[in-house]
Amino acid sequence: MKKILNLSVILPIFVFMTACSYKQRASEILQSNSATIIAQDYKDITNLLLKYKNILDLRNPSLSDKKLSKEIVFNIKHGYNSVNLLKNGSYSDYLRKSFGKESKNRSDFLILGLYKMFYKAYNLKDGHHLTALGYDAKLFKNVYYTLKVLRWKIRNAKDEKGRFIFATWQLNWQLELNKNYKNITINNLKSLPSLKSGKETLLDHSNFNFEITLSMMIDRVKNSLEAMGEEPLNLSISAMKALILL
Repeated sequence: MKKILNLSVILPIFVFMTACSYKQRASEILQSNSATIIAQDYKDITNLLLKYKNILDLRNPSLSDKKLSKEIVFNIKHGYNSVNLLKNGSYSDYLRKSFGKESKNRSDFLILGLYKMFYKAYNLKDGHHLTALGYDAKLFKNVYYTLKVLRWKIRNAKDEKGRFIFATWQLNWQLELNKNYKNITINNLKSLPSLKSGKETLLDHSNFNFEITLSMMIDRVKNSLEAMGEEPLNLSISAMKALILL
């Protein structure tokens, strides 16, 4: 009778401890799988960033330095963070500088700002993380909102003379028109080299490669957040700008 009583006490305790151990192990596996997903997201993002840099430099050759570009590409490919154009500058400082009055190295500041932002959020300084607990979800949400604002800002930002800061979605005739004329007239359109030569027409589609590439980065960051069990809010551009101060 005593043995039966002991078993009735010990068995539930054993079952409880086994269940706790199983739950803990399952949680560790989920956290480890999440960390693997996040690591793959970062790899995808850096490949997209290199693609974005390539097409940005092709459309805006005067806004980047060739020697500096090689260093930036090397840093991105090998996970270094050794290119610093601003003394103690944060990634936000780099991004703001890319839209500033001075146009020199504008593209380099933009790409470096993006890379330093990813580098910080994905915590590359501390190396590979075994679980998702090694990442800060707040940083990832900030990255998510920053990318959305940048996607809008790169498309629309103009300088003091009303010229687009970055050439991305525009066709060549649109850039020629923006550069040479304040008013749109039939005669002005007819005189534009790209239209006059027949290389482009008024009905040609805009270039969506830039927005698509940035959108893919946004999706990867969102995927990382979901791996952490987080979900970014669906905010307006003005609300996101207020949050990230960009």
